Amino acid sequence: MENDKIKLSELIENPERYFIMLKPVSETGNDMYTIELNVEGYRDLFCMITDLLKTAELALDGIECGENNVRDAEKYVGSLLRVIEMLIPLEEAELLDLLYRKYLNEKNKSDSK
Repeated sequence: MENDKIKLSELIENPERYFIMLKPVSETGNDMYTIELNVEGYRDLFCMITDLLKTAELALDGIECGENNVRDAEKYVGSLLRVIEMLIPLEEAELLDLLYRKYLNEKNKSDSK
């Protein structure tokens, strides 16, 4: 359990170690951030964007029955799910787990007094 301890000073002094999903666009503090999406190249990026647009179009129009439409819909939804998966900040989840355990430990100590 010793490895799970996190010092508040460490979090304050080195937040980049814990919060790695969002990266500031600039150092001026304009509240704009970037995220990293891994793609194999421009073609992959453009296909991903196209798939997202097609997914939205299918959602707006309703998916018409037909084998080709179903296969296309599966492809587009698969691409959408891939993007969503890339947006999940798993690294930050570790920090939240540590902070939550610390909170529970402190709460248990105060409840037992």
